[in-house]
Amino acid sequence: MDEDSLKALCQYAQQASEDDLADPQNIVAILTSETVKFRDKLKDETGEILTVADTRSTLDALTTFLVSNRLPNNITPTQKELAQIWIECLRHPKN
Repeated sequence: MDEDSLKALCQYAQQASEDDLADPQNIVAILTSETVKFRDKLKDETGEILTVADTRSTLDALTTFLVSNRLPNNITPTQKELAQIWIECLRHPKN
């Protein structure tokens, strides 16, 4: 993730005005935790492996969403599902 992408993610999170999202480290922790949960669920339910490439593409899709409020069309259903989980977690962090 480049610096501009990280800034966009932090700005989006700060707009949510939640304490959990005020610190970029918390954002990374949330995304990491949700990715691991998703990876394990995906493997258990479908046998599919979430790859590093999938995660990178999803991160790019999240960056696109932060700029345009739309996910790109060129991501897989798995990547889209993970991106939607991330977006929901950023919008409505668990306390």
